[in-house]
Amino acid sequence: MVGTSMLEAVPFDDRITCIKTASSVGDQVIMWVYAYHVEDALFDAGCANAIGELREYATKHPIRRVFVTHFHEDHYGGCAAFLPNAEIFARPMTLESIHKPYLLPQFFEWVWGTPDPVIEACELTTSTIQVKDFTFEVLDFSGHCAEMIGFWEPEQKWLFSADAVPLPSEKKMAMPEENIPKLITRMEEIQDLNPHILFDGHRGPIPQPRKHIDKRIKFLTELQIQVQELANKGKTISEIKSILGFPEPWYLPNTEERFAIEHLIRSLLEDED
Repeated sequence: MVGTSMLEAVPFDDRITCIKTASSVGDQVIMWVYAYHVEDALFDAGCANAIGELREYATKHPIRRVFVTHFHEDHYGGCAAFLPNAEIFARPMTLESIHKPYLLPQFFEWVWGTPDPVIEACELTTSTIQVKDFTFEVLDFSGHCAEMIGFWEPEQKWLFSADAVPLPSEKKMAMPEENIPKLITRMEEIQDLNPHILFDGHRGPIPQPRKHIDKRIKFLTELQIQVQELANKGKTISEIKSILGFPEPWYLPNTEERFAIEHLIRSLLEDED
């Protein structure tokens, strides 16, 4: 499979620009991933397949700092495009992947691309960051993966949430590193913040996101009860998967078990928030 890299820069308002990167087959975009350009800072860096387009964007826009939310390749893959003019910041686990990107299954190599290593990247050690007139709090959003962070601007009530809120309203598969009970807790914490705008890592800006998030909390909470009841009756993870009858998307076998319904069930049974 050979895809075409894409980048779209879409202004949200006069302060924030959505940087959308993806690969496509023909006219079909596989999945957009969003980075957000605020003043001279960038939150996340897009995917490596769009590195050429990101470099071109960087020549025309004054990006001095890049803040990476977590260690998945679609969020840190474009970091190299912003050197040498920008500093790259991330928490330690993410920093390890930025310094030495992990080997991807072929499917993800096609969808996102393998990032170039960025040994210049530094640890983000502060609990707040200043971007011109905006003060962002760095929040713990672990759940989708360990050590994921988000950025909250309380005056504007902006929340840059990365992948803290699942893309589908009914999440029916997971990655092995996902802790689903913790993911539910993080979404409840987001609801307590009551953001005016959720700047999502894949859907883009979501105004007044309470209803959007509630759907996801409700589905996963009810699913957890159902899965635990089946486990209490002695059902195995394989048997629970069969009873649930979740349809498997066409690409699932190509992920080499990086995505699986079994990961979702296991986490609901074994992980704690």
